[in-house]
Amino acid sequence: MTNQVLKEDIYKYLNIAKGIYVVLEVDSTILFANDYACNLLGVPLEKLVGMKWIEHFLPEELKTYISNVFIEISKKNMQINEYVENEIITLNGEKKFISWRNSYIEENKKVSKIVCFGEDITEKREIQKYIEEKEERLKAIFDFSPLGILISDKTGKMIEANLSFLNMLGYCQDEIIGKSYLDITHKDIISLNEEYFNKLIDNEIGMYKITKKYITKNNELIWGNVTVSTIKDDYNEILYVLAIIEDITEMKKREEDIIAQRKFLHTIIDENPNIIMVKDYDGKFVLANQAIAKLYNTTTENLIGKTDEDFNPNKEQVEHYLSNVREIMHSDETKVVYEESTDSLTGKVKYYQSIKKPIVDKYGNKQILIIANDITEIKETQKKLKDNEEMIHHQSKMAAMGEMLENIAHQWRQPLSVITTSASSVKIHKEMETLTDEFLDEVLDAIVKSGNHLSQTIDDFRDFFKPDKEKVEFNIAITYKKALFLVSSKLKNREIKIIENIKDIKLYGFDNELIQVIMNLINNARDALEEKKIEYKLIFIDIYKDEENNAVLKILDNAGGIPVNIIGKIFDPYFTTKHKSLGTGIGLYMCEEILVKHMNGQIRVKNKEYEYKNKQYKGAEFTLKIPILEKQEEI
Repeated sequence: MTNQVLKEDIYKYLNIAKGIYVVLEVDSTILFANDYACNLLGVPLEKLVGMKWIEHFLPEELKTYISNVFIEISKKNMQINEYVENEIITLNGEKKFISWRNSYIEENKKVSKIVCFGEDITEKREIQKYIEEKEERLKAIFDFSPLGILISDKTGKMIEANLSFLNMLGYCQDEIIGKSYLDITHKDIISLNEEYFNKLIDNEIGMYKITKKYITKNNELIWGNVTVSTIKDDYNEILYVLAIIEDITEMKKREEDIIAQRKFLHTIIDENPNIIMVKDYDGKFVLANQAIAKLYNTTTENLIGKTDEDFNPNKEQVEHYLSNVREIMHSDETKVVYEESTDSLTGKVKYYQSIKKPIVDKYGNKQILIIANDITEIKETQKKLKDNEEMIHHQSKMAAMGEMLENIAHQWRQPLSVITTSASSVKIHKEMETLTDEFLDEVLDAIVKSGNHLSQTIDDFRDFFKPDKEKVEFNIAITYKKALFLVSSKLKNREIKIIENIKDIKLYGFDNELIQVIMNLINNARDALEEKKIEYKLIFIDIYKDEENNAVLKILDNAGGIPVNIIGKIFDPYFTTKHKSLGTGIGLYMCEEILVKHMNGQIRVKNKEYEYKNKQYKGAEFTLKIPILEKQEEI
């Protein structure tokens, strides 16, 4: 076989071989390249032969280095039987990584050619790089994950833990390696944790999630949401156990705080003496406290989901509750409602003031919050107060009646005297046969006049005792005159002078009650003046309208005033400075009651020093203020 034939056979072999074969001159001139190399480089053999390997197919940063390598090979100074890797550039600029094993051919004991055998490892390098990058990413995830990551063997002994898990428990890596997961598990959860772990190792479950308590290095408690799974080999054998732990200690503390707050709130609601409940549109109890449970003789748990009809035998009350709930829900307004309810245990009717507020639950359903205050005792107290007030008012009327009877007696003496004297005169004249028609007419006129006076007096006193049932429009000046007339006889007998400065002012209210007030005040002034035994007894009456549209009535005497130590008590019920046989202590109390409660007015008293006709006096001044309201303004 000739050398040429041998050479051609070698080339055929090299062309079918899977790999790069390149024969170079020592100056990197290409002498031969197999088909694989030509395809890789993107250059046909005819064009490739004669090209410089270093110049055309190496990156700039390698050219100098490879040139030096070739020089060292040509000098036989370099081992060439080892694999080396370097980057090449194809004709179209694509980069490839090649693993080379080189040799050389000697001629005349000199290196004449360099034979390069290479393997394209570009894809392997990329895969390796991907794997390395993936491993780096996984390591970064493991090391820097905010979640704790723990790897253990099949027995539960810890092999590795990341920084987050170590920080959670306060250990370093060396301290935790070799410990069992049970060593850091709270005793309350050990049995459950073992049960799940064993099922995982026995392949009964593929993974499990559990909320557990860990014990830190400092014996503190932390909570974690743990997801546990396994890492298996290609034969489905378990290699490791992987646990990912989320620290939920703060969340658990917040949950515990919320639970504690709810418990505290429920305690407040339950212990509250007021009824507190929430109902839905159908009147069913959504929330109820002990107060409503006690009223219905049941428990709060038994109330939920039921209605008033299940506990309250009074159907009228139940129907009212339901219609009122729906009415307020439709209006969407908070309202104050006064209601009655029947105690299921005693059957007693109780009275409540309820605040009802429409609300919406988390699902958007309409509900109503009801807070009901038991006002039964208040109602009963109010009734007692009203009864007492009526009794005091009756006592006041009876006291006034005594005054009136005495006044009637004073008012009737003179007309009765005229009548009896006139009748006696007629009788005497008749017996003496001196009765003339003129005298008879004169006497009869006097009798008729006196009789009319008696009749008018009866009408005036009867009007005073009529109960005021309805408010009327009246003139305060006329009302004052009526009161003055009823007490005038005693004023005259005691030589008490009335000094008036009065204006006509129309009011709307109870005329007779104001008469009683004025009479009481004038009588008190009269009694004070009588006690002082002074020479000039004066009572000043002023009636006018002030700037605030009030009718003002002032009654001032010159009896020296009220002692400072009692002036603040004179409107208290049953307080009196008079002897018990002369006063009941309810007159001024009733005056205040009438002025404040019935006429929306006020009454004040003070001691006043003043001058009248160049003389200095001191006395008690009572001031009455009554708002001037028209009839249509009444509420």
